[in-house]
Amino acid sequence: MRAWIVALGITAVLLAAFVLVAVTRQKAHALDQVNGPTTQPAYALDQNDCLHCHGALELTTRASSGAEVSLYVNKEGLDASAHRYVDCVSCHTTKPHDVPTPLSKLSLAARCGTCHQYEYKLHLQSVHGQQLLQGNEDVATCVDCHSPQVNPHSIVRVLESNAPAYKQNISQTCGRCHNNEPLMARYGILEKVYESYMRSFHGKAMKLSPTANITQLNKATCTNCHGTHDIKDPTDPTSPVAGVENLARTCEQCHPGAGVQFASSFLGHKEATPENFPMVHYAERFFALLTASVVALGVSLVLVETGKWAFNRRPKEE
Repeated sequence: MRAWIVALGITAVLLAAFVLVAVTRQKAHALDQVNGPTTQPAYALDQNDCLHCHGALELTTRASSGAEVSLYVNKEGLDASAHRYVDCVSCHTTKPHDVPTPLSKLSLAARCGTCHQYEYKLHLQSVHGQQLLQGNEDVATCVDCHSPQVNPHSIVRVLESNAPAYKQNISQTCGRCHNNEPLMARYGILEKVYESYMRSFHGKAMKLSPTANITQLNKATCTNCHGTHDIKDPTDPTSPVAGVENLARTCEQCHPGAGVQFASSFLGHKEATPENFPMVHYAERFFALLTASVVALGVSLVLVETGKWAFNRRPKEE
């Protein structure tokens, strides 16, 4: 009988160990799908040994404007880049020193567009791309959204959790510009876009979601409402957020049957004030006051009971 009990115990331990190993491997595989496998080191393709010179921090050149421009390429960033298996000459031609290269956001976007043609075409039609064609370099282009260092040599693929375009990071990436008050003021954009998003249900839910599991990052962020490479001006009739009917269709992507009534209750990125959404403003103030009153009353009752308890516990005079 004891032998059977021992055998059953050993079998149970082995089965538990087998299940634990299987679950661990499954989690590791899931993380590899998001972050990429980390067991094998990857090195950037550099068949012409460009990094022999461009790996030097002090390597610079002069732009046509006379400004000094660094030609340094960080090897670690390049090794981790989404383009690490694309040789330098693929972007810089086989004779990079003989070809004049205008160093501008427009020329850089055009170079990215030689491979990413569809995305480049959409970007040129967007509010950012239209401004870029007019020479405005304040606007976002490829590297602003796909590189943590805003550098073409450190583009991170969107499924890696440290990528600026990874869904949980998109609001911070857009906030690089849209949370920059002096920059936004130049274009008459006064709404605190990033702050209002992070105060919203969507922003809070996104922040609390597990980073490594992209399937759980199903909360709305900037690109869900405004698009990705094809972002339009909110006043453009074709924008997904232009007018309550377009907004309703956008909301319905996540909230089926939401309708115009649902969409019309959305405040956008504007704060509720006595002038702007007064009913919401005063309701907000009322509930804040009500909550503070209830808490104050509760604290008062606790203090009274504590005082009563202390009074009854005092030593009585004989």
